[in-house]
Amino acid sequence: MRAEGWMVWVVSAAAAVMLVHNPVYTVIVLLAARVAGVVCARSDAPFSLSLARIGGLILALSALFNMLMVHVGELVLFRLPANWLWIGGPYTVEAGVFGLSNGLVLLTLLVIFTTLNTAVSTSELVRLMPRALRDLGVVILIAVTYLPETMGQLRRIREAQAIRGHRVRGLRDWRPILIPLLIGGLERAMSVAEAMAARGYGATADARQPFFVQFLLLVGLLAVFGGWALSFWAGWPGWLLLGAGVVLIAALLWRLGRQTPHTRYRPRLWTRWDTGMVVTAVLPLIIILINRDGLTYSPYPALDWPGFDPLVGLSLLLFLFPAVVRPIQKNNNPQITQINADAFP
Repeated sequence: MRAEGWMVWVVSAAAAVMLVHNPVYTVIVLLAARVAGVVCARSDAPFSLSLARIGGLILALSALFNMLMVHVGELVLFRLPANWLWIGGPYTVEAGVFGLSNGLVLLTLLVIFTTLNTAVSTSELVRLMPRALRDLGVVILIAVTYLPETMGQLRRIREAQAIRGHRVRGLRDWRPILIPLLIGGLERAMSVAEAMAARGYGATADARQPFFVQFLLLVGLLAVFGGWALSFWAGWPGWLLLGAGVVLIAALLWRLGRQTPHTRYRPRLWTRWDTGMVVTAVLPLIIILINRDGLTYSPYPALDWPGFDPLVGLSLLLFLFPAVVRPIQKNNNPQITQINADAFP
């Protein structure tokens, strides 16, 4: 499936989690995103998320922080002297439960974006950048692929050294690993430079943009920042000005992008699966916005069970669509080996 469909999926899932703020619905989205990430993960994915370790740490820290900062609730676990700055006062179960709920939201957002990272290659995400920002896209691509490539090379070097009987026991034992890692990084930098030169990067003459275009871009930026500041005092007029500035900047980038020559290696067509992914990702968000009243959960002032709407819960299961469709796509579309040139936009 195309990167555009995955972006809609990520935005809808993240918005749904932050809008409902209910642990029951959050768990549904968390499990759906985790299943989609496991089923749709690429064979060359940079890393896998250890959900048990990271999740336990996030939940524990979130609950502890909320109990330290908020001293409200009926079920008191213990008390500290009130004259202790910040941490003094009662420590309640309600504060811990609310902290766990916030930590669950953070963990779900992390899983959602990790699913995007493992299912979609970095080059496909960079291609979503406007053509007017092509130079920035290349820089971002090289930057975000540096760490995964370095980690993969470090793993291969350690495996090769382990076969030779090398064991890391101290700082001196890292010398046979760091030197090949440094040389490999230089070789990759040379390979990237040669590939970019072979594809003619930087060979075109830079064209200076007209003064009118530069003026409109400045007006759009001023409208965005001015609207953001005005929204704190005037409300909707500020948001309206901010939206107008965003639309103006987007129109300018689109217009400049049409003046930039652009070719793609093996372009991917929009299929019915992409349409289905967009529809199933947007539908739960629409249902949440229609039935938003009563969906949020708060344990204050007294602890109670979170509510559950079957319609909203079933709609959130639509985020499993990528995991259901992925096996069908593998059977209908056999894998085609990609060459290294596909790593560049």
